[in-house]
Amino acid sequence: MTSYTKILHIILTVFLILGASMHLSGQNSVNELGLRTVVIDPGHGGKDPGALGKTRKTDEKHIVLSVAKSVGAKIKAAYPDVKVIYTRSTDVFVELKERANIAKRNKADLFISIHCNSAENTRAYGASAWILGPKSNNPKNTSNYFEKSQSVAQRENSVMLLEDDYQTKYEGFNPNSPESYIIFSLLQNVHQEQSIRYAANVQSQFAKGPITVNRGVKQGGLLVLWKTTMPAVLTEIGFISNPKDCAVLVSKSGQDQFARKLFNAFKAYKMSVEAGSSVKEPAPAPAAPVAAVEPQKPAEKPAEK
Repeated sequence: MTSYTKILHIILTVFLILGASMHLSGQNSVNELGLRTVVIDPGHGGKDPGALGKTRKTDEKHIVLSVAKSVGAKIKAAYPDVKVIYTRSTDVFVELKERANIAKRNKADLFISIHCNSAENTRAYGASAWILGPKSNNPKNTSNYFEKSQSVAQRENSVMLLEDDYQTKYEGFNPNSPESYIIFSLLQNVHQEQSIRYAANVQSQFAKGPITVNRGVKQGGLLVLWKTTMPAVLTEIGFISNPKDCAVLVSKSGQDQFARKLFNAFKAYKMSVEAGSSVKEPAPAPAAPVAAVEPQKPAEKPAEK
């Protein structure tokens, strides 16, 4: 075991102890006071365009900002007492750690990060939701989805390389180093149950379209989720690299439909959390796409940025 790994083990132990305490106190406040603050995180921005579209106006950063604002507007209209905060409301670059810090400073009850997916193989398509974690929660499915999803995590985490002094900020984490991802293979998300609940609601909504292929709830080592201290979900609303998905993503109608789906998922999650129900939402197994699509599913690789 390397010294780097030993240090990570120590950090994880402390983090889990503190995280468990924060989880317990946070859970009580949500149940007693209700879901009062949501942070909506449009991925990328500024010098980081995310997945590239056919034109600059159709790059990922613009699509997700439009969807995020629409989701926030719907939440504000339906729940005036809910505070909606954006990690960015314009085309600016926000560091991964700062996105999480915004949520922590405002004591958010839920963190929703919105992204578009991309793959070298343009046949890849469909929407998915991601939570922090390495493996499936389905006892009948022992696949290590951390390994399968590492390319997606590397692509999203590579944004940190655009930040100044990123090695210090992220404690030596290297998004391109397999060894660095040991932190996610050991880390247990103390908010996993609630994250899965919202993610399951999201995927239930996504199954109704506008992109009908549902790639399921997946788990991965995503830094923006690791740094949060509340239920957190990252959504990939479709593949900008796929012509059919892209046509939906760049359209005003498609963006509004996705915003409506995310709002409906928020509404269902809010009701279930505030009701304090002990009945858990049935969470689909991570990375369980429609069976007919599976043979065509290519290995997801980091898109060229």
